[in-house]
Amino acid sequence: MRAIIRWKADIAAANTTFMSNTHSKIIAKAAKSQLASLGFRQKGRSRLWLADRKSWLNVVEFTPSSWSKSVSLVNAAHWLWVGHGHLSFSESVHTNCRAQYETDVQFEKASLEIAKLARANALAMEERFPTFEAIADFSVERARGNPDRMALSWWGLEAGIASGLMGKQKAAEQFLRAVTDPRVTAFAKPLLPLVDSIEAFTAKVNDLVTQQRLALKLEPLESGPF
Repeated sequence: MRAIIRWKADIAAANTTFMSNTHSKIIAKAAKSQLASLGFRQKGRSRLWLADRKSWLNVVEFTPSSWSKSVSLVNAAHWLWVGHGHLSFSESVHTNCRAQYETDVQFEKASLEIAKLARANALAMEERFPTFEAIADFSVERARGNPDRMALSWWGLEAGIASGLMGKQKAAEQFLRAVTDPRVTAFAKPLLPLVDSIEAFTAKVNDLVTQQRLALKLEPLESGPF
């Protein structure tokens, strides 16, 4: 009896793996048809698609559901210049859509519609952040608009780095010193002695970009983005 139960469990696990692989292939095909022309590339065999913009990444994630055969969509931006060693969503847009699997044909159509929305959202992200100046303005305004959260998150660090790169040393120091979360202060502390020298500050941030790109296995740049 135990052997039969184990055999049934193995069959169920195999079917789940096959279904997951089938889902991933369908989603990857739809994503490629809509995102490749924008410079997006799939990260390994994951459901993450990245467009490399040198100092930041335009990100699309086709998020699988843990409780149903479905997928949803998140568009995001990742600032490489924060340099914390992993991929995070510096800014994100969660779309209220979900493709539920019923049949392969039906899921192909549903995935294509989600991929089209992913493309539209990715283009909107590019329009929001066409230059680093636009990114810096966004980071500073968000931090100033949420002073309590700024001190307890990465927002203050982001605003401090953005200010420093824009040559606003006083604002950079204020933001970096205002950060209190110990997970973030470890990143802010090495930058504080450099705020009075835009050349040294910029060189340090370019190093952070290099390290972050290496951590995420991105192609190295010929020169720093700043």
